[in-house]
Amino acid sequence: MRDNLVMASILTLNQRHSFGLEADRVTFKLDSQQFGRWIRSHFNTLVRGLGEQGVRYEQLAPALVPSTKRYEMALLFNVDAVGHWWFGHAVMERLLPLLDHASTRSVLHGDIGWHPAATRELASYSGLVPGALQDWGEQLIYCAYVTNLSAPQVETIRAAFVDTPGYLGHVPTTYHSPFRTEVADILPSAFVQYQDAVITDHGLDEPLVGTSNESGLPFERFGFRTVSTVGSLFTPLLSYKIQSERAPIHRDDLLVSLNAISDQPMELGEFEVLIPEAKFGYLRDAKGEILKIAGLDQHSREELAAVIRAEIENDYIYRLQTNIDDTVQFTIMLELPRADAHPVKLAAGLKYFPDTKQLSLVTLT
Repeated sequence: MRDNLVMASILTLNQRHSFGLEADRVTFKLDSQQFGRWIRSHFNTLVRGLGEQGVRYEQLAPALVPSTKRYEMALLFNVDAVGHWWFGHAVMERLLPLLDHASTRSVLHGDIGWHPAATRELASYSGLVPGALQDWGEQLIYCAYVTNLSAPQVETIRAAFVDTPGYLGHVPTTYHSPFRTEVADILPSAFVQYQDAVITDHGLDEPLVGTSNESGLPFERFGFRTVSTVGSLFTPLLSYKIQSERAPIHRDDLLVSLNAISDQPMELGEFEVLIPEAKFGYLRDAKGEILKIAGLDQHSREELAAVIRAEIENDYIYRLQTNIDDTVQFTIMLELPRADAHPVKLAAGLKYFPDTKQLSLVTLT
């Protein structure tokens, strides 16, 4: 891989909503080595193009990688009661001025195709914070999903929408829930906010990275400048992956993601997790408080490895990178339950050794 070495981490690679990558692999009959180069070529094109527009790709991490400390929320709307035929536009007109220009995040949106009664039941089961409107209608529910929020920002958004026409409430989606798992399969990314810029998909047309606003959303009116990319770059490389508990869907996503950094992408079901003794000592000394909060402070090295191993197949991988020594690694997000509080989220960096089917713990934060 030295000829296509990617020094920056690929923060996310979304195969779940990007069938184009797999179609390219099949159409051009690419083996794993060729496919890895294909992915990295797309990534490098994106990084260069964004840089020319004043966007530093590595600073998009808060928008593309789930946070261990901040919040996510899903806003729900009865489309019949919004009062505008372009209900998504009406919602974004209210949301955009609430997004502070110092932050970086993803916003996803789309229609939930189930019957509103089923959506209401699932949302309620998953902790719905209701708005004033009780009528869920008989057609579709529209959802706007916002990531990387502080607790005060969540409250600001909730308060701003509480009396908005069509607003049904929001579901807290920071932690696992049946609602979050279901919408993870449905909602595409609307845009990535990068401080005072928004990055959107401008379809199939040239240039690969430009400044057109094909979405029609009123970004400029609220002080945002637009950066846009072709869909073949935006969908796989700039789409936030809402964490999900539906493991079979992750398999293709996992293999494509691993292929970006390794010519030997493998399912991780048979991999062993190793924690070197020196690394375990460092974790006990330097990360003792984190381990205590997560309820792992009394675990042996083997028990800690088993906890990480149990989560390997339950979620996506992020921060795909090739190291200077030619080893490769990725990050998984751990969500560990606690009896007396909300779950604790940790990020575990793991080196990937396909020849021996081993993963070695590098970081735990």
